[in-house]
Amino acid sequence: MTKKQKMILWIGVGIAGFLLLVILIGGILIPTVLKSYFKLEHRDWIEQYSNAYEVDPYLVSAVIFCESKYRPDAISRAGARGLMQIMPATGAEIAEALGEAYDPDQLFDPETSIRYGTYYLRMQLDRFDNNPAVVLAAYNAGPHRAEQWVADYGLDSRGHICYIPFQETDHYVDKVLGAQKVYEALYRNAFSAGAEEE
Repeated sequence: MTKKQKMILWIGVGIAGFLLLVILIGGILIPTVLKSYFKLEHRDWIEQYSNAYEVDPYLVSAVIFCESKYRPDAISRAGARGLMQIMPATGAEIAEALGEAYDPDQLFDPETSIRYGTYYLRMQLDRFDNNPAVVLAAYNAGPHRAEQWVADYGLDSRGHICYIPFQETDHYVDKVLGAQKVYEALYRNAFSAGAEEE
């Protein structure tokens, strides 16, 4: 083997080693970085109320992420409160349906927010034939609007409303559904009985 061939071989080995190191580090670092952004806090309550109301816990996790980035003290411009950004009037309706006393400040309590928000998602899933895309439009813009949009514009082949006049709501539906996939990938089996976070 000539000196030039040896040099090429060593360069190749060095590049291969570097790429292997990048792959190994990336396999650990990338999920860690993503998890620091796509938080999963209050997992026990998400699991408890997702099970109780038969809602996908990854959908609940994604709604919390998109609504408040897991900040229990979040308040929207419209006045929605807490982790799942529930309007005080909607909170009153949920409390009445659950037969509970109600104070709007309860919406800042993480457990109450998750319980009420998950219950509300269940209500919309029942109303809209378990179609998450329509449910998310209803969660963001109100069920009456979502119902009207379905009636006026219909659903596409994916089950999404063909046209949503509110750009914010249109973006919200895609954002939450995308975040749901991220949560499923990052926290696979996180909500299975006895499963450990991966």
